[in-house]
Amino acid sequence: MSFPLALFSSTGMSSTSMSDIVILALGVGLAAAYLFRDQLFAASTPKTAPIVSPKGQNGSGNPRDFVAKMKEGKKRLVIFYGSQTGTAEEYAIRLAKEAKTKFGLASLVCDPEEYDFENLDQLPEDCAAFFVMATYGEGEPTDNAVQLMQNLQDESFEFSGGERKLEGLKYVVFGLGNKTYEHYNSIGRAVDAELTKMGAVRIGERGEGDDDKSMEEDYLEWKDGMWEAFATALGVEEGQGGDSADFAVSELDSHPPEKVYLGELSARALTKTKGIHDAKNPYPAPIAESRELFQDPTARNCAHIELNTEGSGITYQHGDHVGVWPSNPDVEVDRLLCTLGLVDKKDAVIGIESLDPALAKVPFPVPTTYATVLRHYIDISAVAGRQILGTLSKFAPNSNAEEFLKNLNTNKEEYHTVVSLGCLKLGEVLQIAAGNDLKVRPTPENTTAWSIPFDIIVSSIPRLQPRYYSISSSPKLHPNSIHVTVVVLKYQSVPSTHVNQKWVYGVGSNFLLNLRYAASGETAPLIASGNEPSNVSVPSYQIEGPRGAYKQETIYKAPIHVRRSTFRLPTNPKSPVIMIGPGTGVAPFRGFVQERVALARRSIEKNGPDALAEWGRISLFYGCRKSSEDCLYAEEWPKYAEELQGKFTMHIAFSRENYKPDGSKIYVQDLLWNDKEHVAEAILQGKGYVYICGEAKNMSKQVEDVLARILGEAKGGSAAVEGVAEVKLLKERSRLMLDVWTRPLVARHFSVTLLKRSIPPRPVDSSELTAPETASSESSSKPHSLDFEKIEQRPLEEPSERQPPPPTQYDLDVVKQRLREWTNLAAVSFRTRADEFTAKSKVTFSQLGSELNRVTGYEVIDALKKDVVEQEARINTTRQAARQAKQTHEAAAAQRAQSQREVNSLLERKSTWADSDIALFTTVVRQDHLYEQEEARAKAAVTEMEDAVEREFTELMRTILARYHEEQVWSDKIRSVSTYGSLAALGLNMLVFILAILVVEPWKRRRLAQTFEKKIEELSRENEARLSTSMAEIGAQLADQERLILHLRDISHSILAPKLTTPEPAQAAIPIAVSTDTQTEQVSSTFQVTQGTVELAAVAIELLKQMAQINHSMDIM
Repeated sequence: MSFPLALFSSTGMSSTSMSDIVILALGVGLAAAYLFRDQLFAASTPKTAPIVSPKGQNGSGNPRDFVAKMKEGKKRLVIFYGSQTGTAEEYAIRLAKEAKTKFGLASLVCDPEEYDFENLDQLPEDCAAFFVMATYGEGEPTDNAVQLMQNLQDESFEFSGGERKLEGLKYVVFGLGNKTYEHYNSIGRAVDAELTKMGAVRIGERGEGDDDKSMEEDYLEWKDGMWEAFATALGVEEGQGGDSADFAVSELDSHPPEKVYLGELSARALTKTKGIHDAKNPYPAPIAESRELFQDPTARNCAHIELNTEGSGITYQHGDHVGVWPSNPDVEVDRLLCTLGLVDKKDAVIGIESLDPALAKVPFPVPTTYATVLRHYIDISAVAGRQILGTLSKFAPNSNAEEFLKNLNTNKEEYHTVVSLGCLKLGEVLQIAAGNDLKVRPTPENTTAWSIPFDIIVSSIPRLQPRYYSISSSPKLHPNSIHVTVVVLKYQSVPSTHVNQKWVYGVGSNFLLNLRYAASGETAPLIASGNEPSNVSVPSYQIEGPRGAYKQETIYKAPIHVRRSTFRLPTNPKSPVIMIGPGTGVAPFRGFVQERVALARRSIEKNGPDALAEWGRISLFYGCRKSSEDCLYAEEWPKYAEELQGKFTMHIAFSRENYKPDGSKIYVQDLLWNDKEHVAEAILQGKGYVYICGEAKNMSKQVEDVLARILGEAKGGSAAVEGVAEVKLLKERSRLMLDVWTRPLVARHFSVTLLKRSIPPRPVDSSELTAPETASSESSSKPHSLDFEKIEQRPLEEPSERQPPPPTQYDLDVVKQRLREWTNLAAVSFRTRADEFTAKSKVTFSQLGSELNRVTGYEVIDALKKDVVEQEARINTTRQAARQAKQTHEAAAAQRAQSQREVNSLLERKSTWADSDIALFTTVVRQDHLYEQEEARAKAAVTEMEDAVEREFTELMRTILARYHEEQVWSDKIRSVSTYGSLAALGLNMLVFILAILVVEPWKRRRLAQTFEKKIEELSRENEARLSTSMAEIGAQLADQERLILHLRDISHSILAPKLTTPEPAQAAIPIAVSTDTQTEQVSSTFQVTQGTVELAAVAIELLKQMAQINHSMDIM
């Protein structure tokens, strides 16, 4: 029963340390509670619980559990893709196919929206996760990857194991981006950083594809090294897989014609069922009006097309994008039909089935026909990829063709020269490899057929995607019409040894140009006579659509849907607006101006003619070649300026009409710099908004540089520091917004090739929106009026790109003085804020104290402490009573023993009892019974007291354990609340923890050590004193004993020595007559012996007493 005493003794000794810990923990808790008071004490919001599949549930039970699906399908790879237009998804599928071909590993390709990310920590060790992530817009995730990125970047997010850890997870990252944008591949990099932070291990290097140059080449350069590292990490060997088809293509002998897809993009379109029109169900919008915007359409074309959306349910806002679904030109469809040997059965109905739906889905509706697939569903007009050429070389009709394709596949430079710069499509590459002539229209007679399985064509060529254009109208002026401004893409390729120079046409813009010609009854002009397709200015398309769905009598239709955008005007018209849009970059700004015109009409009607007096200035910087050639909507701008009562100002630069004094061209960035006073005032004082639309690689960057120079100079600094900081701040506050696109140069003196891209999500076909030279040349000189025939010019200052300003000379003393002033002001401000924070903190902490006592259960802890102290006192009292009961029992036992001895003594002499002995025996027996009862009662009392002590101790332990359980519950609650923590709170906790380790803990240890050392010293001194005293007493007693023994020896010797030396008489039996004197001496001698014996006995008794005292002393020690 000594354990409880020891327990409470140690508790008492460490009470001071425990109080320190409680105070420290309370301080940390108060600080955390103050930081997160809104989350702790605000009304709770429902939190969506993650969907976690129960144990034993397979993939079919929870369709969002990708781990269960992987286990069910025996797949070792999961590939997540973040894709906006489908490119990232295509690369994800390519990775899955290559893993299967190289290593025989099956993969699960996942759209993050369709699966729960919480169980990523359950991925087995022999598996790996791939992340193919595109960057959207200004460093944003794609729509389907928003939740995934939130989970990765949210510090409070926990995986299914209850922790934010992915230790041991093997992963691969390939990002898709564009270097012309500021946030190049930011999503891929963020995924990599977050996974590494959580303990995951990356396989190989992070891949980054640049759409500004060649996404395909970046991918091919990255993947080989990645696969080598992958094989090492997963312990697999290349060659374990094999070539296997993704799809099974079968020709259907009989199928209802009305159920065959002939270009319809959805089942609703096939059955003509009404429904919502979106990317999966485009609306065939009738062309209400169309016209040519350029003055000379034989040289270049820019089409203005108005699409009627009345009755469709389609709505839009200014700044949105319209997606147009084109088809491939007739010549390319015929070329590939001839190359594949499918001309005779082009209309045969085929069914396509995916052999692995998780790896590759059929990318278009089936059943369909060969010709329909090539015309409407796959992008055969895109430049042929280098990787596919190696696959197709196996099906070459001859060895020369095979060698040609293998060379293009393995020789990067040759591929770039022949295919990339030559803008060769797949059909053209196959024709060149077989030695066919590209100048003649392809027919079965002049085209060599290749025995390429059609499933390879389906799996190798990406889906034909919509082309996006900025809407150039406002729904407030045109609620039932969407206006599109499209510059037609047409340029010449770079010749090579294998192919001559040829015309290249953009798919989407030329498709719309065909529709415009048909809608207006015009005929496409010819560049030269002859039947060569290269000499026709516009390739022909099947614009009537599937089953004539895009033509109704003389009205032609275009399949469209609307994609939302954040490119919007500020809601407050008092805010100044600056718009920079050369070429067809002006399209969304036409919608912006129309939006303001509509608002102005309503305001004037409601508030009178002075309603626009407080409106902010709207400035449009526009550029084109010549006022007589390609000035878009020239007749509309003066009307808009008149309706806006001078609040709209337009600055136009004609790059090939007006020049600088040195003969160089004038661009929009030059005019922006020339109007720097108004620009700086509108942005800095007027809190204005800046919008840029157009080409990203040159124009957009140069405009941003000029803006930085203007703002830096206005703030008294430099463009590189203050200017760049201000531009960045504008972007962060969404006051500088961009709707820009990029296009890689194909030839030195022509425009660009159109490559499908996935990110950023700007108009995919936007390269078709701008005339060939608008990449960096459409800018404007500053006019004094909107009279385009009489534009006055002001002397222009050199743009920032050509003649940077001379460096500003600063006086060192002035700089030092400014630094000192800034330091003093910062210190005063910091102290003031610190004092205010301290005062507020005192009040807040006092208010939070009582609330925290209630919320955290501190009052319960105090009550528990009191209960523990009371129970400890009760236990001590019970122990004291138990000791007294034990002493009583021992006394009763002793009395009983004495009584038993008396009874036994009487019984031994029973035969000699007298009457008095009988009476005594009766009394003694009666007393013995009483003693026996008393002993039994005392023993029962001892047992009861011991049980009471045990009960009290058990109750105390139960109370402590119950509170411990409550503390565990609170610990769980606190862990839940801690998920609202931020980096600031973590930093504070770390600081407190470090201080506790460095300051408090050493102090506590020193204090505890001092306490123990002091106690040990006291005990040591006390023990030494006791030991010294006891040893002295024992020594004295031993000395006394030694003296007694010596004295006893002397007495014994003095008594016994004479006796031992006196001889016995020879005949003791013979009586001798002794005299009276002799008898007297004998009596005297006998008396002396008797006296010596008595003394010897007394000494022996004294010696025994002293030995008993020594033994008692030894017992005490």
